[in-house]
Amino acid sequence: MAKQNDLKKRLKAADRRRNRRGASGVPVVAASPVQPHVRTSDLIANALVEYANSDEQSSDIVAATALRACSRGDLPKTDPARGLALKIEAIAKQPGVTPRSYRATLVELLEAANLHQGKDSSDSFLAYLSILADGV
Repeated sequence: MAKQNDLKKRLKAADRRRNRRGASGVPVVAASPVQPHVRTSDLIANALVEYANSDEQSSDIVAATALRACSRGDLPKTDPARGLALKIEAIAKQPGVTPRSYRATLVELLEAANLHQGKDSSDSFLAYLSILADGV
């Protein structure tokens, strides 16, 4: 019981000190810099559309491999997938992109890629992203 009373006294004293500091105009906690509002899904989808529109032979398999590797935190062994994964990982380091939104976007895009897998066209996922990008 004595420990609990001592803890309450210390907490109340700390509250009083914080209140006095706040009343004197000194900020209690330094404000964090405002980060720009960034839509991670748009950035990654744009990177995938740029890959699809490039001169290289783009394919859904390479895009899905790069997304899977980024979600696991490693790099693919093949060159086209490695280059795309590096571009996607560079997006994660941009200001305003949180790790949580980055991971959620990767999961959503992988689910979309799995839905388009096995369709008539071998590149239906990249075509789907291109149509969405043109519509926006």
